[in-house]
Amino acid sequence: MTTRMSVHLLLGNPSAQSGEAGRSIARVEKLLAAKGIRTEVVHTQPEGKTPKLVHAAIDMHRPKAVLALGGDGTFNEVARGILASGFDIPMGVLPMGTANDQGKSFGIPTGPSALDAQVEIIAKHFVKRIDVGNVRAFKNGEEHARATFFDSLSFGLAPDILAVRNRDREDIKRVPLLAALYRDQAVYVGAALNRFLTSFIEPTAFDAVIETDRFDETRKGITDLVIKATPIFAGEWVLERRAEVDDGLFELIAIGSRREWIERVVGDLSLNPFRPSALGLPAPAHLAASQFTLHFYRGSPEHRAEHEEIASQVDGEEWVRGDHFEVDVDRKRLQVIMPEGFIPPWR
Repeated sequence: MTTRMSVHLLLGNPSAQSGEAGRSIARVEKLLAAKGIRTEVVHTQPEGKTPKLVHAAIDMHRPKAVLALGGDGTFNEVARGILASGFDIPMGVLPMGTANDQGKSFGIPTGPSALDAQVEIIAKHFVKRIDVGNVRAFKNGEEHARATFFDSLSFGLAPDILAVRNRDREDIKRVPLLAALYRDQAVYVGAALNRFLTSFIEPTAFDAVIETDRFDETRKGITDLVIKATPIFAGEWVLERRAEVDDGLFELIAIGSRREWIERVVGDLSLNPFRPSALGLPAPAHLAASQFTLHFYRGSPEHRAEHEEIASQVDGEEWVRGDHFEVDVDRKRLQVIMPEGFIPPWR
């Protein structure tokens, strides 16, 4: 008598990372098969087509879980496909990207060398529900875009860096030698330096009027504003160490100057032994809420007849510009397979 193997969908781009992702997909299939788990592989697609592919594959196969092999962008697209399907199916994470904010926030080891450990986590199938964010963007009082996010939403200098990175990445693709040498992390670092130096010439600071269901305040002269769903930011930083992924609250972090931007780059490294909390210094106020309304301005209060359009990013990808954004948290909306009993080392 044969035992029917449970089916997991496996989403990934086999051509990513110069073919390394394709080899990882094949290895994951083999490792899961050894544990009695059959996989149906679905290749991710560019131009926002992946969520519909996930939805259709779920309708066809009714899997026990949907696995995302890739970075934070792949997580976003696969998770949106699961939610759109209407089925409450757990999501497994095989983090292979540059930042891997979600994987690191959940305690999942990252990279091809961690495939055995990742598959072991999936096979044990411990599920935790995480919060999901929904955001609407406005210009001149009119809504013009909506998005769902699982990691971060931010405004200001960081999204500007992403925009420069994306332009640089497209330029580099045209030169094969540079494409081989100048990989994603290097592109991001180059774009960050470019935008940071440019900020000394071009105005970057803006004011934010923030209204939430828990607090209201105005922040003047900030360079970045981040709404965070998970603890890890940009792969290595923990901007708010009290963040939880399932408490129905997202953290708000406003960075007020270039100096503070640099201090956070160094001081908020996830395992930095000299971070303020490790030295016994008081932590800043914990600003967290489940609903946010943000209005952006530049200039003095008496000249605020019109809003200022600010660049934004969603889950590490360049999004839209807007002068007014509304965010709400959908508590414990998505099931994610993760290690049981994970204790964050940054606490």
